[in-house]
Amino acid sequence: MSSNWNRCVPKVVPAVAGLVLLTAGCGGNAPDISVASIEVTQSVQTPTQTVALVAQRSTAVRVTVGTGGSTEPGVTGVLHVFVNGTEITPVGGVNPINAPLTAPAAPLRANETHTLNFELPAPTGIPASTDVDFRVDLSPVAGEVNTANNSGSRDNLTFVTRGTPNLFFTRINYTPAGAGLPALATVQPGVGNAFVQGIYPVNDADPNLYREGLFPTLPYGEDANGDGRLDALGTDGDDLLSLLASCRQLIVNAGLGAANNTFLYGWIAGNPIDGNGLGQISGFNAFGNTELIRYQRSYAHELGHNFGLQHSDGGLIDQVGWDVGARLPNNPAGNNTVGRVKPTTLNDVMTPAMLTNQAWVKTSNYTTFAANAALGAGPDVGGQEKFLSRVAVLQGIFNPRGDSLIRFEPVFRYPWTSQPTSRRQTGRFVAEVVDDAGAATRAGFNAQVGSDTRDSRGIRYGFFEVMVPVAANREIASVRILDNQRKQTLVTVRRTRPPTVRVVAPVSGAQLRDTATVEWTASDPDTPADQLMFQLAYSADGGRSWVPIGVDLRGTRLTFPSSAVRRSKETGVIRVFVSDGLNTTYADVRGLSAVNGR
Repeated sequence: MSSNWNRCVPKVVPAVAGLVLLTAGCGGNAPDISVASIEVTQSVQTPTQTVALVAQRSTAVRVTVGTGGSTEPGVTGVLHVFVNGTEITPVGGVNPINAPLTAPAAPLRANETHTLNFELPAPTGIPASTDVDFRVDLSPVAGEVNTANNSGSRDNLTFVTRGTPNLFFTRINYTPAGAGLPALATVQPGVGNAFVQGIYPVNDADPNLYREGLFPTLPYGEDANGDGRLDALGTDGDDLLSLLASCRQLIVNAGLGAANNTFLYGWIAGNPIDGNGLGQISGFNAFGNTELIRYQRSYAHELGHNFGLQHSDGGLIDQVGWDVGARLPNNPAGNNTVGRVKPTTLNDVMTPAMLTNQAWVKTSNYTTFAANAALGAGPDVGGQEKFLSRVAVLQGIFNPRGDSLIRFEPVFRYPWTSQPTSRRQTGRFVAEVVDDAGAATRAGFNAQVGSDTRDSRGIRYGFFEVMVPVAANREIASVRILDNQRKQTLVTVRRTRPPTVRVVAPVSGAQLRDTATVEWTASDPDTPADQLMFQLAYSADGGRSWVPIGVDLRGTRLTFPSSAVRRSKETGVIRVFVSDGLNTTYADVRGLSAVNGR
């Protein structure tokens, strides 16, 4: 039998999106593999490589191997990555994670085993650049004579810089359910945020991405209907968001307080929640369950609300996704999630009430996340507010229809610098603050919250928080909340004489062991004592950084676990804030030592 192997001459075929393809020029029995396509993905990608890639993020490279119409076993190769013409991978390249591959005759993009796959875990070392090249060299298979088409590349890809949001979490003991605190192992970094790492366009190896707030865990006991379950779409849920929002205001790092990229999430043991969780839409606070089959996706869903997305932004995913690093398989085992490929039969993360193994992210939402100002991107970057001192923090709760303000909380102004609500933000409602010089500042907001439920009430009005800048040397004369839609003023609060507060215990120089009790006295010439509200914070470094130890308090005594804050030696400070509605004052006790702190 004669052979035509040596008569096969490779021919060039047109390049697609920067990919140079070579293929065999004739038939025959000789094996002849080629690089048919290269896809670089970090969560979701289109075949024409239109989804932006993020610098330092975990990255996967999927190579479709051409076989000339036959099944070819034993395929392997190496990946080389070049940035601005300089290779950043080892000289010998990076090996695939699934070699040797049996390359199919008709490969399917939705099948993980149909492509030769490479992964570059975060931080990948791929910096921001408009000139990143990926070259794959396939090793010759047994009997292959023509190797001229065993290499292929995808060139001139752009990797963009994106900021890392500060995602803090805390554990909540929802006392009516009797389940205690959720296990730290369930919600710890790399586990609780596994779905978030998978679908959000950030450096997923940054330790500041997701971490436990170093403050005491939160007890919470509201149960309006007495059934032992937390009604997310009711006062139970709104009041918990209010509690979390007050905590976020007291998370201060090196003099910088609440920022537009700082979020706080509360984990509740099991799932005693009607609605799985609740989050502010275009806000910074949310909470959710730890039910093993859904909690990781629920967190990503509520964070999507914080980023401004609605349930209407859900639906099926439109492109095959990829879970870089295979973070979700059997994590936890109840997910029954295996493999890295995310097929288009899955739902987008904003489709409510899905299980973790039923969801991923569609192209448009991934792009929306990437363009969010919280990641240092999008049109709002230029409009981001500067950090200012003594920003007025306004909080309250609307009824579900938004036509009535159920509660307006006392206004607090903190001495550290915070980031006001963006001037670009608009909405149905307006917060107006007038200072004692007559200068008025307004900020728009929508006061919407989203619950992870299929219930038609899943998006409604509820808790809101607005941060309005006021000149540091001015006092607030009045505050109004207005409804633009109905042309109404919903509440007006005017300045009265300020309160005073004094810390009674502990005394300066005291040692705080496992628990500590704080006592204080407060008075106000024109406000009843039971209408004063208090916030308590602890600093381990003399007042540069702070964490909450008690928020939204009406009494004058608090016992907290001082073992939950940072250890300090004569540098600890407890600060008690009091507001009578518009005026904020505070008192300190210094020189404290948290001897059993973290």
